[in-house]
Amino acid sequence: MKAQIQHTELENTSTECQKLIVAKQYLDQHCPLEFGSHKDVSSYVVYYNHLMVFFADGQHCGLKNCKQFVALCGHREAPSAILLKKADGMHIELSFDTGCEPGRHDRAHLNDVQYETPLSPVTGTGEALSPMWMSFVSGVQHALVNQQDRKCYRAKNGDDYQL
Repeated sequence: MKAQIQHTELENTSTECQKLIVAKQYLDQHCPLEFGSHKDVSSYVVYYNHLMVFFADGQHCGLKNCKQFVALCGHREAPSAILLKKADGMHIELSFDTGCEPGRHDRAHLNDVQYETPLSPVTGTGEALSPMWMSFVSGVQHALVNQQDRKCYRAKNGDDYQL
């Protein structure tokens, strides 16, 4: 019965929202919460140096491993991006946007989840290795090759956190 309900849920949502469901399962696997699931989160906020998630019923918790939260973009109460670090040292970025698909339909306004993959060869001037980023929503894979491509966040202590 539960599988049938989940299948019906998937049929009634846009492709982007379906991809976010898969992304949230990925988050549950690699950055689990103290309790509950990322699919049930209604907001993500940074409280002092900790990532807190709130559920629709008012409950809240943090990550099971609080050290996985490493940085953010935007305001602590309504971040535009949150950066997490998996056990293998690779990063995951959660981006939020209320103005476009699927962010406007997601309970937490999650717009995309991107994850860093192991180093991959990049062609150009010489053989360099660069991390690749993959988007759950768009499926686009890109490398941060140039300095202007690098992503910059604010670390928990207020310093710049650059990838």
